[in-house]
Amino acid sequence: MDRGEPAAGMPEACEYCFLNERGQTAVRPEYIATPGESVDALLASPFYAPPRTVALYTWTDVMALPDSRTHLVQLLEEMISRKVPNPVVLITKCSVPGDVVEVINAARARGLTIIVYLSYSGLGRHIERGIRRDATAENFPKLSIAGIPIVHYWRPALPESATNETMQDVLDHVAEYAMCTVAAGLKVEKAALPRLAKFWPELAEKPGVTEAEGVYPRRFWEFIHRTWRRHAHYPVFHTNSCALSYVLRRADSFGIFGTNVCRVRNLCPAEQRFRCTTADAERTAPTSDSVQSALQGRGLAGIAWRLSGDGREVLIDAPVDTRVVAAVTQDLGVRVRVRRNDDDGYWSSGTAGATPVILG
Repeated sequence: MDRGEPAAGMPEACEYCFLNERGQTAVRPEYIATPGESVDALLASPFYAPPRTVALYTWTDVMALPDSRTHLVQLLEEMISRKVPNPVVLITKCSVPGDVVEVINAARARGLTIIVYLSYSGLGRHIERGIRRDATAENFPKLSIAGIPIVHYWRPALPESATNETMQDVLDHVAEYAMCTVAAGLKVEKAALPRLAKFWPELAEKPGVTEAEGVYPRRFWEFIHRTWRRHAHYPVFHTNSCALSYVLRRADSFGIFGTNVCRVRNLCPAEQRFRCTTADAERTAPTSDSVQSALQGRGLAGIAWRLSGDGREVLIDAPVDTRVVAAVTQDLGVRVRVRRNDDDGYWSSGTAGATPVILG
């Protein structure tokens, strides 16, 4: 999922937000580009491709302020008028006003695919400062009634919300309205570790938390892998790409199918497993030439690599930026494993081979 950044600056100030270290919380958003300039930048990006999903406004909450919502309305219109074919993801914790619901549905009626990710984990306002949990919860029935596809973003996982009562309440509510859940642990950047350890002291004591795909309280980890006990047919994914594939009715294109995450962790519906199984049976493994060509196209010519025996993984013994790894993964449709680039502005990702850390 590529990211679009028409604006930067978060009016809210969640304690765990990666924007804290960038001075971008509790501030009004700055509009970096007009809607037209935003589309220009998207189409000119070396990471752009028509089928790929684009997440908009990932450095702000576009629903927080009237100015941001106006920018969104104009950007959706610009994408429609220029016939941008990409599915669009909007991520929010804030209330989605009725007029914006109408705009989203009008855009969908004109051919733009829009998915709304609702971030909701049951945390209190002393952690999610500026967020009204009741307003977030009310988004689920509001958008569901309007027919807008919802993905529940269960992030972050923190000890405070990892109680049976809170987790059951969250799951019971979202399972009634969302198409699926994506469960994500806490992302821990090195610069943020001292601040995050103030409300989760174990983070400071456990090696590897800053390199992890996500950090999870053990109670949450155990609960999220047993959600079928309460909602047997509700999909829960641990990979965002799989959630998108399910919602968009596509087969896996990130090399997840058949991995441990696919087989053991993801609670994936039978229809989606059939879709991926069928596509996998018809797939052609990449050749050495196609891998070399893909790497060269992403600025990785001359880098040492090898293809696994089953043709499902490309292993690179070198540091590579996460966004480049994600692009090569989609170019080839296989898993790409690299060494983490410590200068990368993106956090560690399971796409690049990072693994979870469980505490408690």
